[in-house]
Amino acid sequence: MGIISQKLTLIGRKGRRQVEALFDTGSSHSMVRESIAVAIAEPDDLPEPKTYESAVGKFTARTGIFADVVIRRHRLLTGLTVVTNLSEELILGVDFLQRWQVRLDPHHHKLILDPKAFRLRAVGARHRA
Repeated sequence: MGIISQKLTLIGRKGRRQVEALFDTGSSHSMVRESIAVAIAEPDDLPEPKTYESAVGKFTARTGIFADVVIRRHRLLTGLTVVTNLSEELILGVDFLQRWQVRLDPHHHKLILDPKAFRLRAVGARHRA
C-alpha cells in the first residue's frame, strides 16, 4: 500500500478550498469531509446510500459532489463521496489514482503524473464538418 498526503486546491461550483489530501491506495473510493463539500459545492443525493468499511468501522454515505482536484496546475475532475465525520479532509482513492494514472512513490513522498492522462477524449464522438 502507498499513502502520501499533500496540500492542494479543491474547486467546486461554489468556490475553492485548500485542503490536506491523503492519496491512499488502500481506499477504493475518493471521499471528502462534509464541511468542505458544502463550502465548495452543493452535494447531490447518491442514487442509493453506500455503506463503506474502514479501520474504525462501517459508515453510510448518502451524498456526493463533483470537483476539480488541482495538482501541479492540472485540474483533474473527480466524483467525491461526502462523509460527515471523515478523519481526513480529502481522501483520493484508487478510483481517482487509476482514472488519472497517478502513481505514488512513498519512499520519496512523491506523486508521479503521466502527462498522457491529461488529454481529455470523447470516445465515440464524431466531428461534423
